[in-house]
Amino acid sequence: MGMETSIEGSRREATGTQCIQRSFAIVRLLAGGDCDGEKLVDIAGSLKLSHPTAHRILKALEQEGIVERASGTQRYRLAAETAWLGVAPFNRCPITRLAVPTLEDLAQKTGDSIFLSVPSHNDSVYADRRFGNFPLQAQRIKVGARRPLGVSIGGRVMLGFMGEERLANTMRQNAERFADWHCSDATVLAGVEAARAQGYLSEDSLIDPGRHVLAVPVRDVVGRAVGAISIIAPTARLKGERASRLLPLLRAGARDVAQALGRQRMSA
Repeated sequence: MGMETSIEGSRREATGTQCIQRSFAIVRLLAGGDCDGEKLVDIAGSLKLSHPTAHRILKALEQEGIVERASGTQRYRLAAETAWLGVAPFNRCPITRLAVPTLEDLAQKTGDSIFLSVPSHNDSVYADRRFGNFPLQAQRIKVGARRPLGVSIGGRVMLGFMGEERLANTMRQNAERFADWHCSDATVLAGVEAARAQGYLSEDSLIDPGRHVLAVPVRDVVGRAVGAISIIAPTARLKGERASRLLPLLRAGARDVAQALGRQRMSA
C-alpha cells in the first residue's frame, strides 16, 4: 500500500510539472506570436499537444486572466494581466534600464532604428527600441516580441558568445522552431561563426524583409553575451561604407552598456 501510494504521488507530481511546463510553453508561444492572437489548432500543432489538452490549459490561463480571446474571434492572445506581471521583473532588469541613454544616443546619431535584445530561456526578446529621424523606421518589430534564439541577427550574435554548451542546448531545443521562421540550423550556425570571427554580424533581416541588420553583443566581465544592440534600416542604407562608419559607434555603445552593468554589480 505504501509503495503504491508513493508511486501514485510521483505520477501526480510528474503530471503537475508537465502541466506547468506546457502552460509556460503556451505563454511563450503567444508572447512571440501575432498581436491578433493564435488559433487553438495552431497552438496545439506548434507545441505538439492534443487539442483537448491545449484547450484545457488555455481555459485555465483564461480564468486566471493570463490569456484572453480576441474580441469576436476564436484566437487566443496574452491578456493585460501579463503586462502587470512583467512590470517588476522589467524594472529589475538592469541592462534594460542602463541601456536607455545609449539607445537614444545611437538613434540620434544614426537616424535609424536601434534595438536592444536580451536572451530569455531559448528565446531572444526585443527589450527596448529607439527610433531615429529617418522616414523609414522598423516599427513592425515591437518591444517584448520574442523569437527563437538564433532566428534574429541579434540572437545569433548573442549565441556566438554564450559558450559551447549553451549553443548546443539551444540548437537542439530550437531545431524544430527554426523551421517555423524559414530558418535552418546551417543558417544559424553560419551566423554564429561569423559573429565570433568578426565580433559583429551584418545580414539581411529574416523577420523584416527589405531591411538590413548590424548587430554587436553586449558582454559581461567574463565575455559572455548578456544582450545585443542592433541597427535596423532599409537594406540600401546599411551596407558598404556607411555600415563601416556606423560599426564603431555600435561597438562603443555596447561597451558603454557593459561598463555600466559592471559598475552596478560592483556597487551592489
